[in-house]
Amino acid sequence: MIETTAILWLVLGVALLALVPSMIVITSQQHVKIVETFGKFSSVRGAGLSAKLPWPIQTASSNFSLKIMEIAEEVTVKSSDNAFVTVPIRVQYRVSDNGAEQAFYKLDDPESQIRSYVVNQVRSTASGLTFDELFRSRDNFEQDVESTLKERMTSFGFRIENVLVDDPQPSQQLREAFDRVIASQRLKEAAENEGEAARRLAVAKANAEGQSLEIKGAAWSQFRKTIAEGNAEALENFVGTTGLSPAEALVFFTSVNEMEAVRDAASDGGRVVFVAGSAARGGSDPALMGMMAEALPEDARARPRDRTSDGPHRRAPNGG
Repeated sequence: MIETTAILWLVLGVALLALVPSMIVITSQQHVKIVETFGKFSSVRGAGLSAKLPWPIQTASSNFSLKIMEIAEEVTVKSSDNAFVTVPIRVQYRVSDNGAEQAFYKLDDPESQIRSYVVNQVRSTASGLTFDELFRSRDNFEQDVESTLKERMTSFGFRIENVLVDDPQPSQQLREAFDRVIASQRLKEAAENEGEAARRLAVAKANAEGQSLEIKGAAWSQFRKTIAEGNAEALENFVGTTGLSPAEALVFFTSVNEMEAVRDAASDGGRVVFVAGSAARGGSDPALMGMMAEALPEDARARPRDRTSDGPHRRAPNGG
């Protein structure tokens, strides 16, 4: 009898020693463990050492992280103006202070399910914005996504810490289209600038020409005035010296000018028909006629005119 009792106590002691490890709960820092009693939630154990009833009465889960985790996703969205862009987004989240039970039981795969909520919410928010608004109001876009995710994920025991949205990346076709638009705008601006430069150059040139003509006109006017004053003074002196009348003095000066004109015309060896003013008035100035005779080449002076019956003033056959 004594031996049987001893054996029973020995078996009981061994069983208790085997159950002791299942009664100890050790939880890592920034983690919790969920304790269940016969499969039903019992308690949440924080970091450190704690005890529970032995298995199979109570069981403890593995470490459930309370650290901040991040989901990075590139979401392809369609804006309200039918532009397809890729929105890089990162969502930082963690289990809320009192939400360990909900976070552990309500979501089977928290990361993938939160990722689905993020993608759906980003697409829903972006669909109401134009392509330009996605770029210009990125902060508002982040706030809209963050507020909606916070509202939805709180019921699952998670807390959204931050939502970060990078610059939306347009598709290759859209990028090429924008490049063409920008290039055409630059060409338009360049053409406008060149046209404005040409206009200003033309205006400046016209102003310069106007000023030049004005200066030339003033110079010619002053020149003519000087010439007129000089001629008047010369005529007055000539009349006073020679005793001729002013009209006779003008005729004399005109004859001198005509002789000089004939001389200059004949100096190149050409044949020039020059009608002097005195000839037009019916006068015959011997000095002028002599000057004209000397100015003509000798062959022209010596060649006679052919006055045959074929007609008056016919030229010689040599083509003179």
